[in-house]
Amino acid sequence: MNNIIWSAAVEECFVKLQGGEMNSLKDYKEQSIQSLTDLIKMVQGKLDRPLRQKIMCLITLDAHGRDMVIKLINEHVRKPDEF
Repeated sequence: MNNIIWSAAVEECFVKLQGGEMNSLKDYKEQSIQSLTDLIKMVQGKLDRPLRQKIMCLITLDAHGRDMVIKLINEHVRKPDEF
């Protein structure tokens, strides 16, 4: 589910880029960083083992998604068929 949400959000960024919103990927990158920060704060608290493992998996997936968005920005990708 997490990857589906990420894919839809990045696709929406490409649509916005085509519409002239040049900062859509950068805005999404900042949103991703904030989401990761929130998840990290959660695992720093007291959680039962199964929930901690689930959140750690989300952190791993979200970190990969953040890295991909950064790569898209750095490589000036503007359309979904460019990567």
